[in-house]
Amino acid sequence: MTTTMDQLRQDSARLKRIFAWLFGIGAFLIFSEITYMPLKALLFSVGTADFADAAGDLGLTALGALPAAALLGAVWQARRLFETFAGGEIFSGATGRSLTRLGDWLVISMALLFLFGPAGERHDPAFGFYMGTIVMLGCIGLAIRLFGRVVAMAAAIKHDNDQIV
Repeated sequence: MTTTMDQLRQDSARLKRIFAWLFGIGAFLIFSEITYMPLKALLFSVGTADFADAAGDLGLTALGALPAAALLGAVWQARRLFETFAGGEIFSGATGRSLTRLGDWLVISMALLFLFGPAGERHDPAFGFYMGTIVMLGCIGLAIRLFGRVVAMAAAIKHDNDQIV
């Protein structure tokens, strides 16, 4: 089956919309499921003796939400990648940069999961239940990052070759 550029652009535009919705839903879920209750407790404790505890709880909750926020960064970057594809730039420096940044966000999320994520709270950080998922996330991020650098380098070589010819 041969995919035409128009079909690739349409599919990429559809994926761009899906990732935009996923970003919005993810941002809403981080706020509503993770930070809403500690923020509400902080606001209700203003001027009371419980303010310091509520502020500390909000800070710990915010640190725990950092890996999810980094994954939201990866979702946003994937949206930008498909936006580039929808614009017709399939093999370009912009595509390579977008792929590299997507991999960067996944690696950052892995590092934040090691530091603040569920593996550090509920299980042994070195041999926790979530260790395989965290390592796989980092490996996929590194592979996407490398692929992005290869695409950017190949696009630069193609551009140089086009100028020579």
